[in-house]
Order: sequence, then structure tokens, then C-alpha cells
Amino acid sequence: MPVPWLLATDIDNTLTGDPDALRGLAAKLSELRWDGRLALFLVTGRRLDQVIPGFADEHIPVPDAVISQVGTEVFLPPFADGSPPLGEWDALLHRAYSRGRAESFLEGIAGLAMQPAMFNTPLKVSCYLDGAPDPDAAAQVIRDRVAAAPDGAGYQVVWSSGRDLDVIPAAAGKGKAIRFLIDHLGLAPRQVVVAGDSGNDRTMFDEFGCGVVVANAQPELAAMRDEESARDIYFADGRYAAGVAEGLAHYGLL
Repeated sequence: MPVPWLLATDIDNTLTGDPDALRGLAAKLSELRWDGRLALFLVTGRRLDQVIPGFADEHIPVPDAVISQVGTEVFLPPFADGSPPLGEWDALLHRAYSRGRAESFLEGIAGLAMQPAMFNTPLKVSCYLDGAPDPDAAAQVIRDRVAAAPDGAGYQVVWSSGRDLDVIPAAAGKGKAIRFLIDHLGLAPRQVVVAGDSGNDRTMFDEFGCGVVVANAQPELAAMRDEESARDIYFADGRYAAGVAEGLAHYGLL
């Protein structure tokens, strides 16, 4: 089902943060989707069971797909608690990933604390580093361990917001999950626009090169402004959903 546009957007602090702005954006997106001009993916660090209540409670639009857990799980409608992730994506990621091996890259890091069990899955090892003496240096140690490992090519480190670190399959991540879904669903959009605010959104911009960075973005994403590769990225003056709407207007969609 080809569509002219695809918007793939993070949720927290990208769509959410200004309820009035999100309600306005959701109404505009609904019109575009009704006319067949837009497909919508939600691409988030949340679990699916945290996304679903947001449809009613946070005015988050019900999308055409949910990419959750930092690009390690993919879900298609109808969305329901307990729904299994898309099997083709799950099988692809399991080919070269061991959770035990991923955990080994975190051993002995001072100040590291594991995230709650709900955010640690067979395909995602997640921790907090804000208790480390130098969180950025600790994250770099973990990156270096992965890079130096004989099997390190099967893993990637996602560092975000000066706190959150994930070790996930190299084949995963938000950007690659979007690309997989485009092919899986046969969307063939003329234009893909991504939107985000933090480091775990970076792979979306790397994969597609066209997107919106909201004004409240974390430093690791705001720093892309100085990169040559970011010439097609729009850095909004607006925060949260207002920034997303501003960016979509810049690209001529709104």
C-alpha cells in the first residue's frame, strides 16, 4: 500500500510534553491519514503495554505500527496487551545476539545500575549510568569493549540522555526497524520524515537523513546541527509536538 509520506516519531518528549500541542498535531495527522497521504509509525523506548494507554490518556495517535523497546520489538495493529511482536523481526534479531554475552560488556562498571526487569528483555540489556563518576566515560568503556570483542559485530550500544544505556542486536535499533517495516508492509513512501529528541533516536536520522529535532532535544541529538550529514534535518524552534508540527510544515506536509 504505497503512501506519499511516512512519519516515524518518538513518543516521550517528542510527541508528549505539551498536551494541547499534541491534540492539535494528532488532529492534523488524522486528516492526512484519512486522505491516504500519510502513514504513521510510533518509535519508542516504551513497552507496548505503556504505549496503548497513551492512545486515550495522552492523545497519542493510534499508528500503523509500533516499534518499541528502542527498536527491538515491532507490533502491527490491532494493538493489545500481551500481543506478540512480529515474528519475522524477532527471528532476525535472535540470529547473532546473546543476552548473557551482552550483559558481560557491563561487568565491573562503577555506579552502573540495571534498569527494571520490564525493560530488560531477551533482545535488550538496559542499565542506568547516571550513578557513575563520569557517565559518558563509562558509556565509552562499554562501547570500546563491544568494538574490541571478537563477536562484537553482533551488538550495538545505544547511549541516551546522559543516563540510559542499552546493548541491543546490531541488526536492531529504531532506524533499521523502520526500514524493515517499510519493506515488510510494502509502503514505498516518497518521503520518510523522522522526529526525535534523544540519543536513542539517532539511528532514525542516520538511516533516513530527513527529520525533525525538537527544540527540547537532549545535547547528543542537538549536536547534530554541526554535522555535515545533518543538512536535511530541520531543527525546530518549537518544543515537543509543536516542534514536530513546525517541522512537518517546513517539509510542506502541514
